[in-house]
Amino acid sequence: RQEKQQVKQARADKKAKKEARKASGKPAKPQTAYWLFMSENREAIAKEAGSSKVPVVGKLAGEKWKAMSAAQKKPFETKAAELKA
Repeated sequence: RQEKQQVKQARADKKAKKEARKASGKPAKPQTAYWLFMSENREAIAKEAGSSKVPVVGKLAGEKWKAMSAAQKKPFETKAAELKA
C-alpha cells in the first residue's frame, strides 16, 4: 500500500512539474543561431520575397544563411551559445 501511495505521489509531482514548466511560457529549448537570424531578419526577407508565407520566407532565409560567411554568422552563434549555457 505504501509503495502504491509513493508511486501515486511521484506521478502527481511529475505532472505538477510539467504543468508549471508549460505555464512559465519559456521555450523548451533555446533558439539556435539560425532561428536568431530569422527572428531579426524575417520582415526584410519577407519584403524581399514578396510574400509573408512561411515556406517562401523560410526557403529564402535558408539560402541567405548558407551564403553567409562564418564572420557574418558569428554574432548569432555567440548569442545562441550564451542562451544555451
